[in-house]
Amino acid sequence: MENTSINKAVKASLFLAIAIIFQILGRNIPQINQFLVGPVVNAVLILTVYICDTKWGVLTGILTPVLAWFVGQLLTPLAPFIPFIAIGNAIYVIFFGGLKKYKFGIYISIISGSFAKFIFLSFASSNLVHLFKLNIPEKYLDKLVISMGVPQLITGIIGGIISAILIQILLKRKIIHTF
Repeated sequence: MENTSINKAVKASLFLAIAIIFQILGRNIPQINQFLVGPVVNAVLILTVYICDTKWGVLTGILTPVLAWFVGQLLTPLAPFIPFIAIGNAIYVIFFGGLKKYKFGIYISIISGSFAKFIFLSFASSNLVHLFKLNIPEKYLDKLVISMGVPQLITGIIGGIISAILIQILLKRKIIHTF
């Protein structure tokens, strides 16, 4: 592994640590949990892609729901849905990574990635759960469908806005460079 790869791995690990910290904090504030943790995790995913690369963003996006489950942020009965959340995060990250280099790409990729993630998670929670016969108790299914719907779109866009602001600040201060 060369120094650049190690550098990106360390930075991606730090971003993942930030996501974990907010997941731990968020589980203690259930009323605003999704609208606190969701935007931060989405901002972390975008920043990871921008600073480290898409593959590190995908890896971070796959690990965040697993770690959310480990720290108690994601309810235990919803564990069978973790792969779908990981895929939703990967979709978000891949859209951003693929479109960020074009004019207005940051904004277009945030919006399109948010919509794609929302559509996938909404479809997965209302249809794929039944198709794959995931063993999620009935009392959690309605909550799952609601939380994987419009809130995903909102948190994706808010997290994208947060990351776009942070990226502009970091670029202006020459802490990071454009791609």
